[in-house]
Amino acid sequence: MDDTAMFEPDMLGKDDTLPQTVTLPQFTAARGKEVQIMKKTLGSSMIYTNKLAFQKLPRYMRRRAMSHNVKRLPRRLREIHKNQITKSGLPQKTKRPSRKYVRRPYNLNSDYMRRRRRVYWLDTHIWHAKRFFMTEKWGCKIPFKPCDRSFKACYRATRNHCLLQDISYYKCIELKGDYSGIVEKFKRLINSKNGLTIGAKTYESGKREGTIYLYKFGSNNECIGKVNFLWKPIEVKHKRTLWLWLHPALYSKALETIVLCFDLKTCLDIDAENLTEMYFNDEFELTDITSELSRFRLTGPLATAVLQKCFVPFEETIDECIDWIGDYKEKHEFDFSNNLEVWNDLSHVSTFSQIPPHIVLSLIIRDPRFNLPKTRTKALPGYENFPEFHYDNSKDINKSPLWSNTVRAAVKHAKITNHKVIELRQDILVPGTDLESKGLPIPILLIQRPGCKNIDTPGYGSGWDVILPGGWAQPTWISLIMFGARSGGLQETNTITFEMGQNDSLEPDTEAGAREEADVSEKCREVYFRKPPNKRINFNKFNISSPLCCNWKLLLSEWQSKNVEHFFVLRDKSILKNIQDLLTSKTSTNMLGQCSQNCLIPVKITVTKGQLKKFAIICLPLDNDFKKEPKESKTIDVLQQKRKDLRKEHKQLLKRLRKRRIRAKENGKVIHIDKDMLLNYTKEMRSLWLPEPRTIRKSCSREVIGFVKHGDFSLSLGKSSAVGYIVISALQNILNQKHKNKLLLRNNNSMQYRLGELKIICD
Repeated sequence: MDDTAMFEPDMLGKDDTLPQTVTLPQFTAARGKEVQIMKKTLGSSMIYTNKLAFQKLPRYMRRRAMSHNVKRLPRRLREIHKNQITKSGLPQKTKRPSRKYVRRPYNLNSDYMRRRRRVYWLDTHIWHAKRFFMTEKWGCKIPFKPCDRSFKACYRATRNHCLLQDISYYKCIELKGDYSGIVEKFKRLINSKNGLTIGAKTYESGKREGTIYLYKFGSNNECIGKVNFLWKPIEVKHKRTLWLWLHPALYSKALETIVLCFDLKTCLDIDAENLTEMYFNDEFELTDITSELSRFRLTGPLATAVLQKCFVPFEETIDECIDWIGDYKEKHEFDFSNNLEVWNDLSHVSTFSQIPPHIVLSLIIRDPRFNLPKTRTKALPGYENFPEFHYDNSKDINKSPLWSNTVRAAVKHAKITNHKVIELRQDILVPGTDLESKGLPIPILLIQRPGCKNIDTPGYGSGWDVILPGGWAQPTWISLIMFGARSGGLQETNTITFEMGQNDSLEPDTEAGAREEADVSEKCREVYFRKPPNKRINFNKFNISSPLCCNWKLLLSEWQSKNVEHFFVLRDKSILKNIQDLLTSKTSTNMLGQCSQNCLIPVKITVTKGQLKKFAIICLPLDNDFKKEPKESKTIDVLQQKRKDLRKEHKQLLKRLRKRRIRAKENGKVIHIDKDMLLNYTKEMRSLWLPEPRTIRKSCSREVIGFVKHGDFSLSLGKSSAVGYIVISALQNILNQKHKNKLLLRNNNSMQYRLGELKIICD
């Protein structure tokens, strides 16, 4: 065959001119590349195959969720996959915003403002949310406990170092009016037998913070709860200002009672930055200022040292004049020299017993962000070679600009951003040196807490409370942490109260305490029924009629042989101390005639063996029980057979219903599940596991006289301890015993009784 071939020119277009001959090797080489491209295109085309683009890949190149995320495919197949998705009619997925975009400051702030509409956030919420287990209680987001399992470390901080807690969830209301009128009105809301009242002379000048028990209007037995109060220093002879710090659980009830007692009307404060509800009349004015203040609590022997390192007192110079300080000095004749002298003397204090209890110290400090150390350091006291601290009660060291709402607003708006502080640090020529600017002044109040007065743990729980203006909680918190304070939450608050041998602030005779008991009981019931039947404790065999709740009304009714609807906790300190003296003395006196029988006595009990738990029963011992601790005999559960029969009937019913649904499905019908039937079965089965108690006093071999509210191993005592309440009707039985300060306790999951030592809580 020839290497050339002849082509007829008539076969082509008239205007085209082609060569007369074609070289076959060159022609086939050029066409070979085109053939390979065509084969490759046909092989990857979806016209001639049923597979998708990501299905054509070899197995080792396949990735999970390739069909949903196009970025998991190789680049050469991404466009083909997008075309296939478009042709199939599925909507093309929009690109999800990057995390960097979502977490921009503007987006974060708007998201935070949306999320905090439902519940109240502390100013330190963001810091706590990254490091703590958060809990939602009383309409607030509260840090519960640290994530680093530091239970004992927090206890050691309260014992040897410093524990820091943010208690800004306590509500603060401000009451203004005539001093004598306020004192006279509050006489209807308090009981003078419980201790000093608002009108006591020691609190009149505002140099000490006080505590009262608030009662319903016109009643001395229906308690609302414990309230802390502080008078503003005397400026005008008759017009005074009072701050009341309320637990959030009792805030609404306490506010309603105060408004009713003072006959106040409601209005909205439109002039304020945030709309706040005010209550007023011609004589008095009441405002909620919780958002304008923050309150920290420092507990431990090094609390003073941490404050001394963190807070640098403000000393005004000629070049640095602050408007609000000058105006305040002119109006109120404010002299800060006495406050500085007392503040400097506090560095010489070795123990909190040297400081008068509950004193109030006013300070004006610098911005704590300008005083931060490079790394976290431990503040240590320096009182080795100094004389003891002497407090002069004649000095007015409690006068503070913090009482002025104008000053609080000015201090909040004058705060510079953290970004500005960082820029100032970056402009320093020598890294690590102090900033030239010392920061703006901040007015604060320090309130001393004396701690425990018991012989076992004297001084435990002592420290300081710091009241700050709004907006300054976060920088102050970080500064206190950097100087060695350990952060704690609500769990640590309960632990400190327990170690001090005191009951919780929410007592069972208050509405807030009753709600708290109901919530705890309901959670325990849910945990109990979440377990399978073979893992549940059968309380019926343990002779525990009320295992997961403290049924005070039924217990009091049995001891008085009549129906009791209302009861109260005995708070009369003179009677409580008298009862404690009777328990420790060798004589016995009938005390039942001095107070009502519808009351509970707060007690603390310690045992040498075992570990007491919540809901443990407190019983009267027999004469032989002092020699050897008794053990409850096991009984037969009469409801066990009923539970088995009910379970068997329910299983048979479920089988019949299942067959009925299958037949209906075959016929094209649908039978809906009867949810009411399932709920009734669950309710009936639970009532057989935990039946309603008919008797508590004589439910077991020893007479029950009370319940344990909080029991655990006490780290300060080195043995198990418990706090709870007993009925006053059983007091005479206790006094007639051989050992008057001994009682029996038994956990709800044990048969063993433990002999414990009884003490009356008088604080």
